[in-house]
Amino acid sequence: MTIKKWLLAAWLLVTTGYVSASDMIIIHANDAAHPLATGAILPATTVLTLHKDAEITVIFANGGVNTVRAPWQGTISNPVTLNDDPQLIAGLSHLLSESSLTHRAREQVPDDILWVDISTNKRHYCVADHVTLWRPQADQSASTLAIKHKETGNETSVMWPANQATLAWPNQLPVVYGETYTVELTTRRGSSNFKKLVLYQLPESLPTQSHKVVWMVGRGCIPQANQLLASLR
Repeated sequence: MTIKKWLLAAWLLVTTGYVSASDMIIIHANDAAHPLATGAILPATTVLTLHKDAEITVIFANGGVNTVRAPWQGTISNPVTLNDDPQLIAGLSHLLSESSLTHRAREQVPDDILWVDISTNKRHYCVADHVTLWRPQADQSASTLAIKHKETGNETSVMWPANQATLAWPNQLPVVYGETYTVELTTRRGSSNFKKLVLYQLPESLPTQSHKVVWMVGRGCIPQANQLLASLR
């Protein structure tokens, strides 16, 4: 599903009245006695009963996250006092129902979700104000990194020392967010890894981690949103 279609679906959930500002969404549940589906929307006033070894994690309409574990009976409290944002619930509901954020474990992932993994063919990455490139341990030989800005043709090459997992984006090629770069990493033995890359700067103004998840997916930064959503449990 394209980003435009995803945003339209989230907007329709809000405008057609399927989502209320007082709702919460289930992002994790394992109560075998009374199954609760991931992605299900419940009123925040719902009284829940959790049985042996069960737990549930919900996100509220203002981005608050809470996990409760059995034995439990009652309503789940919201730890955040921000204003409600029904579009947040709408976006998360659509994503989870489409299984867009199914978490897949990898042998090695960046320590920081805002680092750019150049070893995959994923194109879209959400980054901090200083862009950090990352490569897994198996790829950490001495290499040459070539980056080219597709729109202007401006390019640069830098050395990536052996046994170094991260490298700062080279200062001589300023980042233009939302535009395409080509990135090629070539080892001294001649093997190379090529990918296209589009970067988006994560706004500091997003109030909660939940808002960051929805913002990331709206820009196509799916693996990073995966990691962040999983960390909320």
